Amino acid sequence: MLRIKIVILLLLIGPSGFSKTVIFGTAQISSSDWVYLYEIDDFITRSETLIQKFKTNKEGRFYFEIDNNCTKRYVIRRNNTFTELYLQPNSTYKIILPTESIEVIPYFSGKEVELLFIELDTSDINFKILGFEAWLDDEMADLYLLKDADPIKFIDGILKFKLDVLNAYKDDTSKYFVSHIKYVLGKTIDNINYFGGPNDTEKFAFYIKDQEIQYDLPAYMDYFKDYYSGILQKLNPTAKKMVSIALSNGSASQLAKGLMTDSLIPNLKIAELVGMLIISEEYDKKNIAQNQLIQVAKFLEEHSSFASNKIIARNLNKKFFKLVSGDALPALELTENKYLGSRGSFQYVHFFDPENPKSLSEIKALKALYQKYGGQIEFVSIYLESKPKNDDFKKRVLQYLDWPVFELPYYHPIWKKLNVGTFPYYILIDPNLIIESMPALGPIPNGLYETIAKRFFSIVRD
Repeated sequence: MLRIKIVILLLLIGPSGFSKTVIFGTAQISSSDWVYLYEIDDFITRSETLIQKFKTNKEGRFYFEIDNNCTKRYVIRRNNTFTELYLQPNSTYKIILPTESIEVIPYFSGKEVELLFIELDTSDINFKILGFEAWLDDEMADLYLLKDADPIKFIDGILKFKLDVLNAYKDDTSKYFVSHIKYVLGKTIDNINYFGGPNDTEKFAFYIKDQEIQYDLPAYMDYFKDYYSGILQKLNPTAKKMVSIALSNGSASQLAKGLMTDSLIPNLKIAELVGMLIISEEYDKKNIAQNQLIQVAKFLEEHSSFASNKIIARNLNKKFFKLVSGDALPALELTENKYLGSRGSFQYVHFFDPENPKSLSEIKALKALYQKYGGQIEFVSIYLESKPKNDDFKKRVLQYLDWPVFELPYYHPIWKKLNVGTFPYYILIDPNLIIESMPALGPIPNGLYETIAKRFFSIVRD
């Protein structure tokens, strides 16, 4: 009988039941809001992948359950705010998301809010990291006052604090947490210029040279990025020349070879990662042809021998490629088998947010344009998924719209793909599915007294 009960329990749990991590959350003053859980793909580009979504109930509660086999950092997003936390395997978290601020912040970037943990276990990675960093902040606040006033006491205090940390955590069995401490101290303390502090060669030997690249440890990646920041100007002359030629030629293999002629680049894996940091730094400077930098990242995405480097290269390419007027419209599905754009016809796309009062102010002018040009130009409206409390306002907007209207959630790729950052927002797509204007003029005059009407007139006339 006991054996039968155990078997039934195992069947209910499932094969991955022993690595479940569960989040019980409450979003204050919130109901019927979508809450999204994202995994951070890499800590170079900080790209994210949506893992799960949950609509809060009338008490503002939400729930996530995921399989995770290692400790990683995740992002929780709600409307236009976000918070981050670590999730470790086989753990349960009870959290509260605070009330959202009413201050104006850009859409789809968000404002970070502090997360409140309830009954957090003292052995949990979040508890330990929060405790250590609070201790670090308190100590460094006092020590910084001595840095110039009494350098001897400052150095003694630094050395004592590092020893205290070592003694406090010497028995901790979490490799992730011990590594976090190491690289946080490296960035916050060993980067301070003080007598007796480690030089660049010593820091390289201790923190990087023979160490495993810890892609999923933010503290490691922060230290790595900080250490190699501006490396192009710090390379030895031979390496610098080879790297410059490689970047100009768009050659990833030449880039890696050039980097490894410098003593601070010990192997191919690090060379590729440093190379991607360089092209990320150089891309916006435009001193090197951007197409060549993209070519390097594309090669690494397709041919790198290291899976994590391929992911970073892929995300770099996504980051580099931003749609502008004149680009071909990508395939953006609005509903099943219904895509943005209309081959053979101009399409004027209107984006709005039901929570934004300005969305209502332009609707009458937009409808007047439709009544005049709607026979020759297609109109489409797309709005952010709204809360039930805004239904009345939403209906006031929608009652004027006599053309196709689509409601899309925050996580839909259309917002970032089309650079939607304010509302209302418009784009114009030509009959060959080329983005003619992004953003396009609206139906009411801008600061130069321009509207989209002039362009519509020329389209109809031609």
